[in-house]
Amino acid sequence: MKNALLLHGTIFDPKMIGREHLNNWFPWLKKELEKLKFKVRLPELPDAIHPNLENYWNFLKDFNFNHQTLIIGHSSGAAAIFGLLQKLPQNKKIKLAISVAGFYKDEGWNCEKLFTQKFNWKKIKNQAEKILLIYSDNDPVVKDHHVNYFAEQLNIKPILITGKKHFSISSAGPTFSKFPQLLEIIRTNLKQTLPEN
Repeated sequence: MKNALLLHGTIFDPKMIGREHLNNWFPWLKKELEKLKFKVRLPELPDAIHPNLENYWNFLKDFNFNHQTLIIGHSSGAAAIFGLLQKLPQNKKIKLAISVAGFYKDEGWNCEKLFTQKFNWKKIKNQAEKILLIYSDNDPVVKDHHVNYFAEQLNIKPILITGKKHFSISSAGPTFSKFPQLLEIIRTNLKQTLPEN
């Protein structure tokens, strides 16, 4: 079953509770993936003011992770991807995981509970056929050492999209209600399973 799970980032503004998963490019990407015959889940993650891997796993563990699954996360949602992959049973290998502006440790963002378990990179790599890292060269939040760490652990080359800050409306402006470069990356990496428009 061709499905996708989209994971938003931390909610810093309490007024955004109930709306964070509708902010930025997530709803746009959901519609675009549905056009490509994906069944897409865009949940509001629980207590995303304080991201917590155990809470996220308990919330998401019944998702139908399978060999055609696509997982895309932004910021703390991207950081959570690696913990979720590590928790998947060995027989639940997914197709593609994409980390957009993810980070590997907390630097004062209330995200320390995403990192209570040491990463098992061999297991993480085994659970996804392919993992991609997307970053910007002027991200005010996630600095180069995060990208470099992931790239080294995963033995992959990150994808640089220049001048996009933190890939969000709040950092890069209203154009980030859409993210066409990400859609093209998805299409390119899943070209054998995606129909042409």
